[in-house]
Amino acid sequence: PLVQIQENLQRKKGWDPGSNPGGAMFVCRTEKARNEVRSFAGRANRTLVFSCIQILINLFYARKLMKLQHLHEAQQLEKELIFLSRKQFTLYIKRSQKYFPYIEKRLNDLNLPDCLKYVAVIESALMPQAFSSAKAYGIWQFIDGTAKRYGLKKGLNYDERANFEKATDAALNYFKDNYKQFKSWALAIAAYNAGENNIELAIKLQKTNDYYELFLPPETMQYNYRAIIASLVVSHPERFGFSFKDADLYEWPDVEEKVYSISSSQSIFEIARHFKVSVNELLWLNPWIKAPSGKKFYREKVKNFILPKGIYKFKVPAKK
Repeated sequence: PLVQIQENLQRKKGWDPGSNPGGAMFVCRTEKARNEVRSFAGRANRTLVFSCIQILINLFYARKLMKLQHLHEAQQLEKELIFLSRKQFTLYIKRSQKYFPYIEKRLNDLNLPDCLKYVAVIESALMPQAFSSAKAYGIWQFIDGTAKRYGLKKGLNYDERANFEKATDAALNYFKDNYKQFKSWALAIAAYNAGENNIELAIKLQKTNDYYELFLPPETMQYNYRAIIASLVVSHPERFGFSFKDADLYEWPDVEEKVYSISSSQSIFEIARHFKVSVNELLWLNPWIKAPSGKKFYREKVKNFILPKGIYKFKVPAKK
């Protein structure tokens, strides 16, 4: 297939495949060609974009996530690339440096595919307090029922769906269970979006367990393609015209985790004073604490901004 792709590109005036076509390296002979590269995410030439997708998708052949064998599959993938938002992906790339290391460690510990980390990108844009119209919450966008099934708790002014580490562990266990049920990572990922029961029903009615052949809810049919594009762009931003210095990427500050016991309910303001940090910093480092929002009833809300009795782990700035 790469030979054919090279021939197609060579027929396009102004383009040469580079020495490493599998890595999507191109040499632009003309200013026109260079301008096309700069704008292909928005006003892309269809042939060029399709060729780039065919080359880049080789990254996913090794992961056995999809087979680019039907025209409709290529067009679904192309759609996600063309609608790629530069502003959104700038934030995805910057945030990935902050959250991916822990996800990658846990994926390695559990011997799970590395590509699963991109589900967090398409679910929440890597925002720990993302909230959807379906009332899903957190980086991994758990709804209440699934969160409870995988051990995530919530109560007065706290919600472990926004606890990044706990939610990550829960999400990866959910993926493991889905894969055990469907024997396919593409279906395991789809089930994360649509629910296991819907995927099971689709397979039963349509007599196929190939994700790329199944008729599913529209969002679920596009779901894996979005994850693939997120992977291609976030893992190789330079190929899509993004350029960052190390200092541009978000990282966790130096923090340490402190176990803190509350014998009865206690104000968040008192807890912040105990750790000698501002309330804003405490909330930023611990997004599982649900802060009051809006001006309406502000006085009543802050008076009841407490955590109930229990043992908690807080991230606080490390002592120097």
